[in-house]
Amino acid sequence: MTDENGKRSGLIVDYLYEIAKYTGWSYEFIDTDASSMVRDFIAGQYDLMGGTYYSEAFEKYFAYPDYSCGHTKAMLLARQDDGDIKGYDVRDLNGKTIGVVQQATDNVHRLQEFLSANSLACTIKPYTSEEADAKKMDRDLEAGIIDLKLGNAPDDTGTFRAVAYFDAQPHYLVTQPGNQELLEQLNWAMERILLSDPHFSEEVYNRYFDDTGVENLLLTEEEKAYIQQKGTVTVAVPEYFHPLYCVGYEDGDHVGLIPELLEKITARYGIRFSYLLADSYAQTQQLVIEGKADMAGIFFDDAAEAMRSELVQTKPYAALNDLIVRNRAVTYPADGLTCGLLKGRHLPAYVKASEVIYYSTIEEVLSAVNTGKVDFACGLSARVEQMMQENVYTNVVPVTLSANRMNISFAMPMPANPELLSIINKGINSLSEEDRISLLDHNLVSIGDAQVSLANFVETNPILAITSISTFLLLVIIVIIAIANLRVKNANMQKDIARAEAENKAKSEFLSRMSHEIRTPMNAIVGTTALLSMKDDVPESIKGHLGKLKATSQYLLGLINDILDMSRIDNGMLSIVEEDFSLQQMLDELCSMMQTQAKTREIALCCETNFEHSDLKGDAIRLKQVLMNLVSNAVKFTAPGGTVHLAVEEAAASDLQATYSFKVSDNGIGIKAEDLERIFESFVQAGANLMRSQGTGLGLPISRNIVQLMGGTLNVKSKINEGSEFSFDIPLAFGKPMELNSVPETSFHFENVQILLAEDHPINAEIAIEILNMKGMKVEHAKDGVEAVELFEQSAPGHFDLILMDMRMPNMGGLEATKTIRASGHPDAAKIPIIALTANSFQEDKDMAKEAGMNDFLSKPLEIDLLYTVLQKWVSG
Repeated sequence: MTDENGKRSGLIVDYLYEIAKYTGWSYEFIDTDASSMVRDFIAGQYDLMGGTYYSEAFEKYFAYPDYSCGHTKAMLLARQDDGDIKGYDVRDLNGKTIGVVQQATDNVHRLQEFLSANSLACTIKPYTSEEADAKKMDRDLEAGIIDLKLGNAPDDTGTFRAVAYFDAQPHYLVTQPGNQELLEQLNWAMERILLSDPHFSEEVYNRYFDDTGVENLLLTEEEKAYIQQKGTVTVAVPEYFHPLYCVGYEDGDHVGLIPELLEKITARYGIRFSYLLADSYAQTQQLVIEGKADMAGIFFDDAAEAMRSELVQTKPYAALNDLIVRNRAVTYPADGLTCGLLKGRHLPAYVKASEVIYYSTIEEVLSAVNTGKVDFACGLSARVEQMMQENVYTNVVPVTLSANRMNISFAMPMPANPELLSIINKGINSLSEEDRISLLDHNLVSIGDAQVSLANFVETNPILAITSISTFLLLVIIVIIAIANLRVKNANMQKDIARAEAENKAKSEFLSRMSHEIRTPMNAIVGTTALLSMKDDVPESIKGHLGKLKATSQYLLGLINDILDMSRIDNGMLSIVEEDFSLQQMLDELCSMMQTQAKTREIALCCETNFEHSDLKGDAIRLKQVLMNLVSNAVKFTAPGGTVHLAVEEAAASDLQATYSFKVSDNGIGIKAEDLERIFESFVQAGANLMRSQGTGLGLPISRNIVQLMGGTLNVKSKINEGSEFSFDIPLAFGKPMELNSVPETSFHFENVQILLAEDHPINAEIAIEILNMKGMKVEHAKDGVEAVELFEQSAPGHFDLILMDMRMPNMGGLEATKTIRASGHPDAAKIPIIALTANSFQEDKDMAKEAGMNDFLSKPLEIDLLYTVLQKWVSG
């Protein structure tokens, strides 16, 4: 079976998963039909096939293991309206004609044994498998040509009525005949399963076929006539008695066990019921005795002996726990105690009391315990617990007992009407175990609404009540004085808050502005370093220095990015975008990138994924930033020879989205318990002094803020010298299918490509021109937006292949220049690719560039390979 989330279950599936615990196998399940499955298995398309019965003739097609997956149940099925076969007397089967599938020789043999053991003489009518598949046997059964058909438990679909059960043949999980290794593993695993749990196959079978003992009983002609003549049966019930009768009360989404049970009996036999409300449990019994009701809805076993001369019990329809509660001033059990009990019940055998006082309602019983009028009380657990939720009984304490289940049944006047008694008992016996559990589970849930009246509180605790009132009056006086002081302090606090906010805003704006200004010269440093590194005649000693310069530049750039992100978080400007991306591709890139860092420190980095949906919608860049921070920290704080583990799992899924669990763990130095929250504060670091010196301490605060914006919480668990684990769960919507990127283009072709470069910074312009010239591109340089517009408008059609546009320039910025170009009358105005160049890499900058008419976006400092890749994309397109 497969549920709506794609999770498979069933007898064979459960067996396969148990086998996998020993073998480590993983499975690919194939949906097919029975005839195609056997044909395809014989053709070698599958490794394993389940639900196969043994036949010596099949041994050349199937490799049978030494152990079966257990026996199924065979059954005899009759027509629903066949009154000659009642279902409770096997003698009804004598002389009947039974249809069987002739190829099911083992099942037919077991049927013959069953008939012989019960001294039954029946006619066996065989059908071929083709006839059975064509439903000929079912049609003959419906037409009365045969009286019964032999089937297995899965055949009990409700079309026909099961009237007898017996063990059927064993079934096997088979392998391909030539795969001896697989067969040996299968035998080994199944032997281990049976050694540890000899009843495993029976348990699995009962998990899916647990109703083979359910009676499928028909009504007699007398019972049908009773229902026709009676019309409606009157049931006496207390007006409200959770969980048995709750009609008309806000008590969850149920009406009570009795109405829901009788609805099932109505649906099965057509008998109708109405309810006569009583004031108490005892009155329901009296209404039946007086003939005002046909039966009582609630009858406890403990009343049976006292009422045996006046009332008759039906078969129990439920067994619920009793609960004993005591006054906190007494000890139970003890001698000389007085018990409070619901009127109509009698003291259960497991309860010991010197005296019993009866009350009409559970509320009165609990109130008597609370006020000390009785020492303890006994009542139906679900009802007592609900009353203790709805009312505050300060002196009532529950007592836990074992073996205190109470059977509950219906009750009728003595002597009972035989037809009504039989109909009710048949209805109860026809309930499956699943129905019984469902009815109980559904109705045992209630809505607790705790209430306590002032009178009840004063009566129960007079001294505490006086003390509480005095305390309350004193608190009122204190509050009045405090409010007056707070109003004065509040005015001063508002001024302090406004001043602090202004200072914080000024600091954040300063950091943001300074960080942007630093990125511009950083472009020159990174670009110059890259150009020098690409020269062929650079001495090795110089290359070493350039490598250090490049690494330091990248480190400095990372610090600047962290400062920018933190300042945006402080200003409430950090946002999460919703774009289609491939989770698998993003993780592959991340793990590939981090492997280099891990290998440098001689650390094993393991990346493990387990998810079904990879094409998602969200902010892949920010998610990657969080994971890089966590993995980088794990590598940094783990000694050489250690292990870092990244795990991503799809925890739950719906039709529109899934929840993903991300975990990064290591066996490094760990974090002190007192530092577990401090590490998420800005500019705070924990760890050894040498390691603390690396970074700003902003990575984790930024990561936690990003995760919160994505709808999750970044958590940490750690022990000193054992390692740390950072984890978070976030929901991600399903996106469009994404094509995974192939190996990046390493060969770029730009011969005779004409570029218009708009860049106001001389050094950055010089670097950009040289980078472009190295690949054969020709460049015309504009010092600002005005000059860029003029050069474009004066150029011939097709002269420029692409424009690289700086965003911030004097006289006219890149956004305005782009809009002017797009609005011009030049033939290339609409189609020429314009790519933004900027020292800002925020999402709103990208949005503004796109809105202005730019086709793509590159942030400074420029990454040369990324620059070439983007240019190749647009000039070749």
